[in-house]
Amino acid sequence: DNLDEWVYAFKNNEVLDEFTAPGIGALKEKLDYLKMDEEEKRRFDKHVDRTRSNQGTADYFREKGLEEGMRIGQEKGLEKGREEGLEKGREEGRAEERKHLARSLYENGVAIDLIATSTGLSEEAIGKLVNGT
Repeated sequence: DNLDEWVYAFKNNEVLDEFTAPGIGALKEKLDYLKMDEEEKRRFDKHVDRTRSNQGTADYFREKGLEEGMRIGQEKGLEKGREEGLEKGREEGRAEERKHLARSLYENGVAIDLIATSTGLSEEAIGKLVNGT
């Protein structure tokens, strides 16, 4: 029973390894610390300080790494977006140029089947283009 474990711990200044009561682990750490002599406490405190410092350093560099990764990801995303935008713009420009060429050829009396072969547009698309539909 949890209450029995706590009563035992306070009564005997000891937490047995098999105790599972909530929070009893923190009490065990405190009691173990209080049982240390001054030299053990000094070494333990130094170890804890070093561990916290190392953790702080690791957290700092992890955060910096995440920031750098996000920055690089954003730059790559923007670059890819620009490239895709440029490619789409080029494709649209080529499509407009084919339409302009088709209209010009039609106005100069070139047959629709020859215009289709020359521009890559379908005869149906050329028909709609020259009829304004």
